[in-house]
Amino acid sequence: MKRFASLTILILMTMSLVFAATISSPAATVRLTKTVQISMNDLDAEVARYQAATSDPSSVDPLQVLNLLINNELFRQGAERDGVVISSTMVETAYKNQKTAIEQSYGTTLTNEEFDQIIVNNFGSVAAYKQLISEQLLVDSYVQLKKSDVLKEEPIVAESEVTSFYRKNRTQFVSPETVKLSHIFIPYSSDSSVNTANKTLLADVANKIKNGTLSFEKAVVEYSQDTPSKSKGGDIGWLTMDNEEARLGLGDSFFEAAFSLDVGETGGLVESNTGYHILKVLVYSEPKILALDDVISPNNPMTIRTYITNELKVAKQQELYVKAVNSLVEDLRKSATVRILYK
Repeated sequence: MKRFASLTILILMTMSLVFAATISSPAATVRLTKTVQISMNDLDAEVARYQAATSDPSSVDPLQVLNLLINNELFRQGAERDGVVISSTMVETAYKNQKTAIEQSYGTTLTNEEFDQIIVNNFGSVAAYKQLISEQLLVDSYVQLKKSDVLKEEPIVAESEVTSFYRKNRTQFVSPETVKLSHIFIPYSSDSSVNTANKTLLADVANKIKNGTLSFEKAVVEYSQDTPSKSKGGDIGWLTMDNEEARLGLGDSFFEAAFSLDVGETGGLVESNTGYHILKVLVYSEPKILALDDVISPNNPMTIRTYITNELKVAKQQELYVKAVNSLVEDLRKSATVRILYK
């Protein structure tokens, strides 16, 4: 039974449809509420799929895959017996939620067609992926129904676990070189003559600031076309040296200028990918390994201690979920008749 329990972890990764097959010899039969045959064709197809997904196809054990298919069928029969139903509305909602999650993760907006194409590229078809969603929802709902006592256990993270994790991984908690910037900004125009005039204007403004005939703060009010930062003295927040997304958007010249200035210093004219800038560095922070009670970044007030605690708690919650799944599969196998014919 322990062997079977360990195999059920794979249920969280994939759930495959199993149909009664008559065109090939049986690999196993499963009966909880009805007899279902798992054919050799079913098994071969699933083994091939796992082999395609690993760098070492020889590591895929067909018997383990067969037991996975058996567990999946037991879940389906058990859920049906106990009244667990996954509606098409639930599947569609989950599909839309995953689209939203990807958009938030990458800071972008996808059309429905673009998201569908991502799914097709990774899973073959939207229909196949929605079937996976349906199977996972079935597992989640069934486990919630039958093993709620296990899932309700509150994970406790000891302080010793937090400090131990930090000591083992402290080199991963690094604050990169960081600057806080203000700027005067005029965006590019589609008219080249306007761009030339704006470039000349800001170059002149930069010279006046440098020779003391114009203050940076007054120049922000008079010349900057960046409305959000204009009311804050040109403050555009923090920039980290390792922010590749910002580097891609602004360009190398902007980064080189921002990280070459001293605190309080105002630079000359800078051309970025978006327009013309005059930069002023407000704060500079050197790269360092963060302590447990340091905040993750100026833009994220969460401390390293809180971050580690949350991560360890999530890991413990996942362990509880796997424990619940394994326990339910053991219960189902005790009530079922399973014949493994594969040799």
